[in-house]
Formats: sequence, structure tokens, C-alpha cells
Amino acid sequence: MPTALPESTQLNTPALLEAFFERSQDGFFFMMLDQPVVWGPEADKEAVLDYVFSHQRMTKVNPAMAEQFRARPEDLIGMTPSDFFRHDIAAGRRGWRRLFDAGHTHSLTNERRLDGTTMWVEGDYMCFYDGAGRITGHFGIQRDVSDRVRAGEELEQSRTELRALAARLQAIREEERTRIAREIHDELGQALTALKLDLAWLAKRPKGSGTSGAFRVIDSSITSRIDETMQIVRRIASELRPSVLDQLGLEAAIESLVRETTQRTGIAVCLHADDFPRLPDEIASHAFRIIQEALNNVTRHSQATLVHVSLRRMAGRILLTVEDNGVGIEPQSLSGVRSMGLVGMRERAVACGGSLLVSGEPGHTSIIATIPVPGA
Repeated sequence: MPTALPESTQLNTPALLEAFFERSQDGFFFMMLDQPVVWGPEADKEAVLDYVFSHQRMTKVNPAMAEQFRARPEDLIGMTPSDFFRHDIAAGRRGWRRLFDAGHTHSLTNERRLDGTTMWVEGDYMCFYDGAGRITGHFGIQRDVSDRVRAGEELEQSRTELRALAARLQAIREEERTRIAREIHDELGQALTALKLDLAWLAKRPKGSGTSGAFRVIDSSITSRIDETMQIVRRIASELRPSVLDQLGLEAAIESLVRETTQRTGIAVCLHADDFPRLPDEIASHAFRIIQEALNNVTRHSQATLVHVSLRRMAGRILLTVEDNGVGIEPQSLSGVRSMGLVGMRERAVACGGSLLVSGEPGHTSIIATIPVPGA
């Protein structure tokens, strides 16, 4: 149960404030200067800070403040900024300058307990002034947020590792696609070509050599099917890894992709591509896949009749844009498991050090990827 206050303090405001100060779970303290200091445009602020760091002293602390520093309250009394920030005087001076400039501040600082261990402190601080406007000291409320900061660092580390893993998996998948596309194109394509040549040789044999008219009709049908199969093989190989991307570069690969999308879907796709030097293979692959996935989303979901694709140079960056006149995109579709295509595009952009912006409303959706490219 909460500890009851003595009856004599129940209507005694100073006693209530003292009880609040002492029993707060946050660290409360006062630090006062031996002599007030002038702080303003006319002051030599570096000289003032020299004085402050030696002559501003801890005068009152509560038990929670002492617990943060793993000390007794009396151990902290009399300590100066130089004592608290001996591990990083420069950071301490920057913090005091911000406080004195504004008169109050909220900050997150890296501090040291009296046993030398590190802690992260989040605090709010407010200056005191005398009648002449000089600073006489300040009051602070702070809390140890080391666990929160550590958890944030671990989360960020985990996110970095996951992105590195995702980038590696993307690279492995791209290598595997390239290998499979090459094998499909070369091995299966060669086998079909050889079969077609064999059938052509049989069809040209003179009459009486074992080839009948019926065989010639069948041969024509089989040849036609082989031609269709070869077209399918080329399309699958191109979807896995367009050879034009490796041979002619990103612009030519996107031109081919746009042309194929228009032919396959009937959607009018307009392309504007700037000229720029050949991109590194990794960036070219990611940029191509972003455009490819964006066009796939258009054909699957947008009900669009017109798409504009652009590839532009902008001061050391390339700007990839896909815009359509379709039904738009719902806000809930911008994240989560329902939008893995968008997540994949975003991760590809991030893997190149860039970013992805998606916006949409009925009648218009745009996907803009910005990728830094030295020399572009």
C-alpha cells in the first residue's frame, strides 16, 4: 500500500513538494553556480563554460538520481560538470551550451556512473535566473534509459543484418536466374533447333525413301509446335534474366521490357530514358527488377490503360519512375504481407543506398525509386 503522508504535511505545500522530490521514480537534482554568470551575445561563452565546468555544483539530489549513478546522494553532492563528463568533456560542453542558449532543453546523453559503467540518460533541464537575468544554476529531471537504447541498438543491428541477408539472397537469386536462363536458352534452345533441323532433313528426303505425304503434314505441324516452344523458351529465359541487360545495359533492357509488356497486355506503356554511362551490374540488376515488379503490379492490379516509365539522371543519382492511370493504391496496401512486391522494390532500392516512394489515389499511382550512382 502507498505510504501515507504525515498529517502535518497534508496541507503544507513545501512539505508536499519535498515529499514529491524525494519519492519520485525519476532522478531530480539541482546544480547551482558559485557565482551567477552572464550568458548572451556579449559573453565570451567558451570562457563562461570554463568557469561553469569547475564552479557549478550538485547541491541537492533525490534517491532515484543517486540510484541511477549507483551512489549515495551525499556522494553526488558537490560534483561539477567536469566530474560528470570527464569521459567526454566536449560533449558535456555542447550540452551545457544548448541548455544555456535556450534556457531549457530535452536531451539524450551518454554518461558514466560512479563505478565507471556506461548509461544512457534522457532528461529535461531548466535554467534558473536572478533578477539581473544572469544564470544561477539549473534544475533537472532525468531517467536511465539504457535498456531502451540498448534494445533500439539491437533492433537496428538486427534490421541491418536482415537487410544484408536479404541483399545477399537477392544477389544469389539473380546469379541463379542468370545461370538457369543461360542453360534454358543454350541447352534447350539448341536441342529444339537440332530437332527442327532433323525434321527438315526428313521432309526433304525424296519420295520413295520412306517419307509419305502424311508424314510431311505431321512434320509441318511438329515444326510449327517447335517454333512456338522456342518462342516460349526465349520468353522464359528473358523473364529470368534478360540477356540484353548484360549485353547492352539497363536502358536497352527496359526498352525491351516495355515493348514486351505492351505486346502482352495491350496497355500503352510510354518510356523516357536519359543516356548515361554503363551502370555497375548490381545497380543495373536492382533497377531493372524494380521497374519489372512495378509493371507487373500495374498489369495485375491497376486496371490502367496508360503507363509512363522514365529513367532519368539527376546529379549523381538515377531516378526510376513508373506512373499509371489506374484505380490507385489503398494505404493499407503500402505495407505488410499484402505488399511483398512493394517491400521487395523498397529493399532493392535500399540495397543500393537509395529509397523508394509510393503514392496513389484513384486515377493515378506513382512509384519513384532514387538510387545514388557516382558519375551518373
